[in-house]
Amino acid sequence: MATRLNLRDARPLVGIALDGAMGHGRAIMRGVMRYANARRCWLLHEELRVGFIDNLPWPRCQGAIYAAASRSLAHQINARSRHVVICSGNGDPAVTPVVCADDAAVGRMAAQHLMDCRLEHFGFCGRKNENVSKERLAGFVKALDERQFSCEYSPVSWPNVYEWVKKSHWPALQRWLAALPKPVGIFAWDDMTAHDLAAACFDINLSVPEEVAIIGVNNDDLLCESAWPPLSSIEVDYGQVGYIAAQILDRLISGEKLTKETRLIRVPPKGVVFRQSTDVLAVDDHYLAMAIRYIREHACDPCTVQDVIRKVPVGRRWLERHFIEKLARTPHDEIIRVRLDRARRMLQNPEETMMHIAEVCGFGTVPNMTRTFKQVQGSTPGAFRRRHLWALRSSAAY
Repeated sequence: MATRLNLRDARPLVGIALDGAMGHGRAIMRGVMRYANARRCWLLHEELRVGFIDNLPWPRCQGAIYAAASRSLAHQINARSRHVVICSGNGDPAVTPVVCADDAAVGRMAAQHLMDCRLEHFGFCGRKNENVSKERLAGFVKALDERQFSCEYSPVSWPNVYEWVKKSHWPALQRWLAALPKPVGIFAWDDMTAHDLAAACFDINLSVPEEVAIIGVNNDDLLCESAWPPLSSIEVDYGQVGYIAAQILDRLISGEKLTKETRLIRVPPKGVVFRQSTDVLAVDDHYLAMAIRYIREHACDPCTVQDVIRKVPVGRRWLERHFIEKLARTPHDEIIRVRLDRARRMLQNPEETMMHIAEVCGFGTVPNMTRTFKQVQGSTPGAFRRRHLWALRSSAAY
């Protein structure tokens, strides 16, 4: 009589510890499950309360993936798991493989977005002693420095849970906000900090975005949409972070060795999700601001320079001259820039067809989009998509 295979004995136990209350934790979990469910290769121990409970019982596992765990929980996971992959830039790749966002690239993207708002004063609010915050600040400052701008740093240390609830850190934070030159663009290292900044501004009657423009990170829809005004945010591909982490852990469990180069994998950010908190154009001419806002709202309809002139009571020559003086590009260039920004974001999703992207982004046809891409990017949309997907896939290969 044939012996029935015990599936529990045949599959390794893998633990996953993430903060399920936060959007990025859920996205990492979805990425891990996308890999694991396709192969049905693991038994899973799931813990999604790391943001609320400090000491959790952790079983002995063949492998584990975690992020945002407390120090005591991280110590327990490391001690009781044969292989570990950390999904946070706060991990040390010399000790444990790390898959995380490219935090310096996140900072550069935030700086570029705020500079595109024509702001000239900038601030940063984050955690001084965390690698993720430091990397995001470094990318932010470097991008600003290239345009000869400087950055003011929030002097407020990160509040603990009780200080956060009581808002005991607000007086110092609000004194800093009030003293900044206006208008100012502030990069918050995550959406929770951005949410707190917006509430602190509202409390002292600082208008967002007219006086203080705010951008966060993670695009946590609940945090971003519940803030007033709704928050712009850098979207990080945490689903891909989780998928790559699961892929690496599977190879480790199978006995493969990691090369030095693949012990730290950085996944590039997807782009800026634009909301009201950065809907500001710090230019000193009302008509120019009207024209820029119209283009950014309607470039993908599509619209032409003539459409802009119909909406803004100025002549074409005046518009061209002021665009070049203030933005160093023509109105047509700005229309193309907005379309290409949206196209690049959509191209990162392999499920989007070229035809749909061309239509949605205002190019009309794929040949038109391809021609514009080659002129501006130096490559075709297909080549851009392949490079992006190759970078994600090759980052997990060794």
